[in-house]
Amino acid sequence: MLTRAKKEQLVQEMTDRFSKASLILFTDYKGMDVQTISELRGQLYEKFEDKARYQVAKNTLIRLALRNASYEEEEWKEQVTGTTAILTIVDADPIEAIKIVYDFSKKKKLPVLRGCYLEKVFHDESKIPDLAQLPSREQLIAMVVSGFAAPISGLVYSLNGIISKLVYALNAIKDKKSE
Repeated sequence: MLTRAKKEQLVQEMTDRFSKASLILFTDYKGMDVQTISELRGQLYEKFEDKARYQVAKNTLIRLALRNASYEEEEWKEQVTGTTAILTIVDADPIEAIKIVYDFSKKKKLPVLRGCYLEKVFHDESKIPDLAQLPSREQLIAMVVSGFAAPISGLVYSLNGIISKLVYALNAIKDKKSE
């Protein structure tokens, strides 16, 4: 059993993490054994190391931490019931984390995804499959860069073609004069 001091420390740690989090994902871990939770944590750690934390905690402590972190209670009230585990992501790509948990959930049928805060905006469980389909941050950056690079590449090829034609014309003039 946790002492009051330990509970206060845990609430403070969760409050700090919730305040900094780009993603807070609420899940119902009912039916998950320790091995399954460890497997999910392992996948998250492999990708994010200490930037991701999948944490099982008492609902009372989670509620206190969410209130302390100034999240709107009307949004999360229904999410923090029953057997609750929370995934938080700090300083990393939240979409990639949603994809990992969503794919894990589809494969194992657990955990049940309840809803999330993505960049402090609440999304209910019906939006999570859509969020999991979004491209990751790296993919979006690649799309933007290739969008910028395509016109530049076209310009380079056009200029290269013009310069090549000029060189051929000058060589033809040189050959004609040398005759």
